Amino acid sequence: MVTPTDSYKKIFENKFRILVVMPHPDDTELYCGATLFRLIGDGKRVRVIKMTYGDKGSRQEKVTQKELRIIREKEDREAMKILGVKDEDNIYLGLGDGEIEHDLPTIEKVASQIRLFKPQLIITTNPEDLIIRFDKDVNWVNHRDHRHTGRIALDAAYPYARDLLFFPEHFKNKEASSWACTEFLFTDVYEHPDLVYIDVSDFIDYRTRALAAHSSQYSLKHAKESTDFFTKLPIYGNRRFDRFRYVIAD
Repeated sequence: MVTPTDSYKKIFENKFRILVVMPHPDDTELYCGATLFRLIGDGKRVRVIKMTYGDKGSRQEKVTQKELRIIREKEDREAMKILGVKDEDNIYLGLGDGEIEHDLPTIEKVASQIRLFKPQLIITTNPEDLIIRFDKDVNWVNHRDHRHTGRIALDAAYPYARDLLFFPEHFKNKEASSWACTEFLFTDVYEHPDLVYIDVSDFIDYRTRALAAHSSQYSLKHAKESTDFFTKLPIYGNRRFDRFRYVIAD
């Protein structure tokens, strides 16, 4: 049985600032939580942007959107602590859940964050596929918010964060400057020529704990099942891996 090669050193050795752009609370933990824990433990600075509070993500009839927003933010902050993300690097844009638009006002918000943080790599959601193919028997719809978030992150990185005449009001903040980020890891990609594997075997419990912190969405049992589903496959042997599509877009 062949175990995939760990691409952590190849991708991250010379990077010190990684930006994660996700649509909802719990997406970070679901798709790259163990990788983030490994990065932060290795001394990398990780900033996480949540586009929405995920305040419509409930099948409970007795909770209001306002109540769910409070619940989900509290859960999310606890999850970020488990992964080691600092409060100042935990950013909420507060857009409408299920209402993320791939438009200039939204691109501007993310471009602003890129100009402030100056990431060397961006992790974001699959921007291309309408249907996610996990394997020959398992597929699911790529949530509209996820598709749009990936496209927004790409556009914000190029050309809008780089070129000075886009959103010049950003530069009233002295910490903002033109910035070009050309390396990306796309989550929720499982079959692609650009696929890379990050070994998270030693950090997998933190992923589970962080996901279970979103207790309005996951029980501990569900979180463990999710961890097994996404990181444990026969080809991996006894090791656990996060998978990404790695793109250098010079």
